[in-house]
Amino acid sequence: MSKRIRGVIVLGLVGVFMLCSCSTNLGPETLPSTTPATEPTETIPEVTEPTEEPTPTEAPEPTSTAVITDRIVDKNGLLKVDGTKIVNSEEETVVLKGMSSFGLEDCEGFFTSEIVKTLAEDWGCDVLRIVISGDETSDGYLYDPDKYFDMVCKICDMCIDQGIYVIVDWDVLYTNDYDDNLEQALFFFQRLSTIYPESVNVIYEVNNYTLSAADTSETDDEEDDEEINEWEDIIKPFASEVIEAIRDNAPDSIIIIGAPGNGLEINIDPDSKLDYDNIVYGCRVFSGTHKQEQRDTILEAIDNDLCVFITEWSFCTDDTKGGIFTNESRTWSGFLDENEISWCNFAIGSEIDNDTNALNLHSDKYTLEQKYSGHWPDGLISNSGLYARDLLLEVNTEDAVTDTDTDAGTDTDTDTDEPEQTSDDE
Repeated sequence: MSKRIRGVIVLGLVGVFMLCSCSTNLGPETLPSTTPATEPTETIPEVTEPTEEPTPTEAPEPTSTAVITDRIVDKNGLLKVDGTKIVNSEEETVVLKGMSSFGLEDCEGFFTSEIVKTLAEDWGCDVLRIVISGDETSDGYLYDPDKYFDMVCKICDMCIDQGIYVIVDWDVLYTNDYDDNLEQALFFFQRLSTIYPESVNVIYEVNNYTLSAADTSETDDEEDDEEINEWEDIIKPFASEVIEAIRDNAPDSIIIIGAPGNGLEINIDPDSKLDYDNIVYGCRVFSGTHKQEQRDTILEAIDNDLCVFITEWSFCTDDTKGGIFTNESRTWSGFLDENEISWCNFAIGSEIDNDTNALNLHSDKYTLEQKYSGHWPDGLISNSGLYARDLLLEVNTEDAVTDTDTDAGTDTDTDTDEPEQTSDDE
């Protein structure tokens, strides 16, 4: 072996030795890990206290969902009156069907955008009617005008956003002196029509429950025993001034005027009609009380070229008892459809426990969230509400509510959590 080759071998061995010596002197942070990174590490499972099995609970009731996608205002636009019919911007007849509130003083906190959406999309409401009522001494609009005016505007905005019509009803009672609350009414409608001057959604209504308990058969003046004509002496002058106030800002909007006799005497003399365009005459119907005679009165009004709107239709008796009168309500439904008469079912939005209420909000079976967030389960809806919803959605009402064997007009027990029992007509 040559000296050169041996030298190379020696140098190589020295180098290996030196490298090994250096690696033993490096700090521990530079040394390779003793455990490969790919090797799984063992973990100790977390010890938890044993828990008891949850007690089985009743499955939650299904809630309603949207079935209506059309926005009726987008479809029909500004409504007007043509003879005895309400028509749209294309001159096509429109029959509005919807729900009415109780007096707003009984509905505080109820109407939200989700509630309005539920009524429009789940129930099929074309229109929501807002009732302004109350006096100066207890509660309601006259007691706190700004508070309730703000409520009205918020609900109007919700209806506009949802694409449905909204009726704003001044339902503060008249007295024998027609102008007792005229100033407040004028101020209310001037403010409202100023805010919504060109809104195609807003419809105005002036009292369909017209007189207070005051005796209207004679005046307070003992020397003047002339009988009061409710339409000529009270309603017509009151309504005329309100119409003028609205027309200053909203010249084309529909205005509903309540008929005399608490909205029942709808057959107003054609020579005494209000001399304005786009006027509708409001009527009230309780299926358990008002039957063929009232339908004949409405037909007489139509013959007199009046456009009629049933702004309050309840399925019980006029004392809000007796359950719902399904047979008579079916007759009314057919009559209204045949004559293309619009209607609102009375009523929704309050915890009042009577047979007109569409919801069992007084029940302690349901949570506040279930009651006030919309999309209600059927068990929260009263028989009146179920029947109204079926009419609104044009469901066959023959099977909508099961009649009981109770006699017509018999009071039903409304103290339970279950929907009110119905009454069959005789």
